[in-house]
Amino acid sequence: MKHRIIDLGMLYFGKFGALAVGFFLMPAYSYYLGPASFSTVAFILSLVNAAVTLDFGMSTIIGRDSSDSTISNDKKYKQFLASQFLVIFFYLSVFSIVAIYSFLFQKGDLGVKISFLSVILIMSSLIQNISVSYLNGIKEFKISGSLIFLSVTLRGVISLLVIKYIDNNIISFMSAQSIIGLLFSLIFMLLPSRLDKEIKINNRWGGFFEPSIYIKFLLPLVKKGFPLLFMGVSATLVMQFDKIILSYYASDATLSAYYLAFTFSTIPILAIAGPIKQYFQPHIVSYLTQNNVLYRKNSIVFFWCLIVFVAVPSALGYSSLYQILSIWLGNNELIDKVDFFSHILLPAFVLGAISYFPSVLLVVAEDYRFQSVFAIITSIIFVFLLFILAISSNVRFIPWLFIGYFCVVILFCSIRCFSLTKVNLCIFDMVKNSPFAILIIALSYWVGNIVSAMIF
Repeated sequence: MKHRIIDLGMLYFGKFGALAVGFFLMPAYSYYLGPASFSTVAFILSLVNAAVTLDFGMSTIIGRDSSDSTISNDKKYKQFLASQFLVIFFYLSVFSIVAIYSFLFQKGDLGVKISFLSVILIMSSLIQNISVSYLNGIKEFKISGSLIFLSVTLRGVISLLVIKYIDNNIISFMSAQSIIGLLFSLIFMLLPSRLDKEIKINNRWGGFFEPSIYIKFLLPLVKKGFPLLFMGVSATLVMQFDKIILSYYASDATLSAYYLAFTFSTIPILAIAGPIKQYFQPHIVSYLTQNNVLYRKNSIVFFWCLIVFVAVPSALGYSSLYQILSIWLGNNELIDKVDFFSHILLPAFVLGAISYFPSVLLVVAEDYRFQSVFAIITSIIFVFLLFILAISSNVRFIPWLFIGYFCVVILFCSIRCFSLTKVNLCIFDMVKNSPFAILIIALSYWVGNIVSAMIF
């Protein structure tokens, strides 16, 4: 038990680095770069975050297969290498196209430099994500958590030092981000080959320069991951398109309040549920492929961790949401609007965190085709309804779309799991435990309401 707590704690340690950089260093970046440059940097970083989801499903596939007990360690590693090559080749090709376009039509050296640095940053982030999925799959949680913390923290701190003491412009900032990201991506690429002596490699670069690997594994990976590419696009649409739409159809104050509420409300799904998912998915896959009954025990513990560590704290604090936001934002004139949006978005993303359970079971069962088709259909409907609400000036109803979206995800993904023999027992366990879970969440809300009335 102690070992498992430490492993999960290290995943949270890595996540804490990313949260700390966003919370503490973003204001400093804004101060030293100035409003104009920082807005450009924020836009670039948003594009980078969006692009990171477009990895052809490699992080999902590598994370799942690396924990599969029926796949040899040698094959797992060679699939990992092939996935890295695919990502590097694709984004270097994208950069070549952008560079040629910029040279022919824009005649601007700055645009080419920013494009190049952005591609380097995207590639390094993707390499890191895939490597972390591999490390988590082979249950090297301490190593992955430590490296994530170091990479994110050093990249953030060194970027701040560069714009503070050397040159406060976009190129300097992006150069620092890209160089540190590239250095850590090399570590992430080479480290896995040093962790397993069973891996058969012919050179000290971890087999990265063995063409036979790519010939054998690349095409099967592309075929397997192609449906997941659409899942990445769909996820980006759901999580990012609302801000783009609101930038055209809402006032600046409404957009700012919505963005703050969105940032606050995604904490349950990004900061808390994310590491829980990273920890339990490889264990469930590993036990299931070993035909070990412990896979059911791990799946139900996974479900209860989402309830206890995500849903219960959110329910306890729901009645005190305004006071919590006041502590975070201080005397901000937007706080009433932020509070309004947060009261809807917070439960929405709690549902999003709970939707991880059936979604992980679909990954365990390798039902990628259903996930892809379902993601495309739901994201198209989501964007259509979002657009209708925006142009009809019903912005206040947009957060409700997320509640509807995640309810649909939970419902239909769970129904699909019932038809999959690999995981149908797990979804039965979830259904049996759901009434008790709902009761605990309701009691938590009631207790939180009483405590809030007593304190505030």
